[in-house]
Formats: sequence, C-alpha cells, structure tokens
Amino acid sequence: MAEYDNTGDQEDDEFEPLTWRDRTYNWFQRVSFLVYSIIIVVLLALGMLWPRVFIVVESGHHAVKYEPLGGGTVTNPEHLYGEGIHVIVPWDSLYIYETRLQQRFLEFNMLSDEGLSLEIVISVRYRPERDMLGFLHQDIGTEYYERLIRPQLEAHVRETLGHRPAHEIYSSAGDLVQELNHVTTLTRIGDATKPYVIVQEVKLVNVDLPDIVDQAIADRYRQEQLRLEYDDRLLREEKEAERKRIEAKGIADYNDIIGPDSLRWRDIEAVKALAESPNAKIIMLGGGGTSQDGQPPLMFSLSTAPEQDQTPVVVQPNSATPAP
Repeated sequence: MAEYDNTGDQEDDEFEPLTWRDRTYNWFQRVSFLVYSIIIVVLLALGMLWPRVFIVVESGHHAVKYEPLGGGTVTNPEHLYGEGIHVIVPWDSLYIYETRLQQRFLEFNMLSDEGLSLEIVISVRYRPERDMLGFLHQDIGTEYYERLIRPQLEAHVRETLGHRPAHEIYSSAGDLVQELNHVTTLTRIGDATKPYVIVQEVKLVNVDLPDIVDQAIADRYRQEQLRLEYDDRLLREEKEAERKRIEAKGIADYNDIIGPDSLRWRDIEAVKALAESPNAKIIMLGGGGTSQDGQPPLMFSLSTAPEQDQTPVVVQPNSATPAP
C-alpha cells in the first residue's frame, strides 16, 4: 500500500507518494517514545544495581560473601574478597570488615575494694583474625565490638581492679597494665585453635578517684616530701658539725706545733707594722697582770712628732711617771 502526502494544496485532489526518508522519519517518531522509555528504565535499573554488582573493598579491609542461593555465608578463608573492585550478582552481598589494627576507648564506673566509685578509662587495640572473618560474620556479625569485645573487657577490668584499694590502683599503674593485658582469648565455641579477634594491648588511660581519696594521696605525698626534707637537713647539719670538728682540730694542732714563742713573734711583727703608720697610737704588749715568762706587760705611746723627738715612751703599768 502506497503512502501519499496530503499536506499539499487543498485544491489539488492528487496525492504524491512519500519517499524513504519521510517514511523513516515517521517511523522514528512512532517508536521514539518506546526507545526513550527503554533507555530510562535501563539507566534506572543500572543505577539501582550498580552498588550491588560493583563492590569496592578499600585498603586494609576484607569482605565476606553471603550467597542466599548458594548456602549462605562463605566461611572458607580462601574465598574472602581482598582490596579492589569486585563484580558479583545482584542477589549476593558482600560484608566488609576492617582488618587493620584498631583502637577504641572504653569508659565505665566500678567499685574499689573499699566500695568507692571509680571512673575508669582504658584503651584497647585489636584486630579481627583474617582467617576467622567468615565465622565471625556468621556467629556474631559486624557489631562484634559491642557484642564481644566490650563486655569481655569490662568483666576483665572489674575482675582485675575490683579487689584492689583505690590508692593501690592509683600508685601501681605499671603492674596493672601487665595484668590487664592478660585478656581471655575470644575464640569460637568448640574450636579454640584461632580466636575471632586478637586483642593486642590494653592500657589504663585514666582513673578518676573520689575527692577524699585525692586529698589523702596529696597529704601522704606532702608528708613524704617533708620527711625527705628533714633527712636532708639532718645530713647537712651532720656534715657541718664534722667540718667544724676538723677545723678546730686543725687549729689546735697548728697551735701545738708553732708554740707560744712563734705567737709572740707574730705579735711583734704586727706591732711593727702598726708602728709604721703615721698617726698617733698607744700599743700594749702582754696581757693583764704578769705574762707566762714573768715579764710585766709593756705599753708604748707613739706620735707623729719630728724625727729627732720620735723616741718611744715605755710606760710601766705600776710606775707613776713614764720612763725616759
């Protein structure tokens, strides 16, 4: 059946047949809506299925596959998905786990041996065992920290610190760290060969003690420092007393060696040096009364008179007039 163009002049009763270009254009107009609809549906389906088909596993992570039509969770460690982009069927799922070393802080309250409330802050470093990721996902799930690690750590810390007094917890942190690191291995029931999670380190970060305990510890430390200060003072005084005894013994030995004649000679030299000074002076040699050798003390009166008159005047203490 031939097609004719009826878009010509209204008065022309004849119809011209359509060319192949016109027929193609009319066909595209009829099917364009269907083509556009199919493209939109395909794009929507691709956008919805893209995150389920193309899975990206980032660095330091591994993924466990779940196959609803193939037996469920794949527990074989050889079938784990490593880093990179992976393509799976839309009805399967990949659950990604971080297998690097992780750290979290745990805060909780506990009672000491005296019944005091303590606020404990600990840090834990852990990582899941790669070969046990399938069993970890099958038995516990992605929230394994809240379900497995946190309760185990709280019970371990309460058991370790609960029987200790508050001041001992504060003063023996180094020993407590060693005890805290002995965490019970978190293994699968019936298979203790490999743990779910490897707890690498547990540290005691902070211990908030009650005010009364803080004050008691501060007073004890202050008394200890005062005791150390008194010990230092006693030691210093003992050293000073020993120094003075040695000094006195040295002076006594010196006097015994040089004798009284040497001391008198030193007195004469001192008097001579004093006599050479220009000012007037009175010099007395010997002590009060009579000296040890039976000689009375002598008194000299020196002045700044001319050279011909500079004759020392010797005064005897018991004489009425000075000697010429």
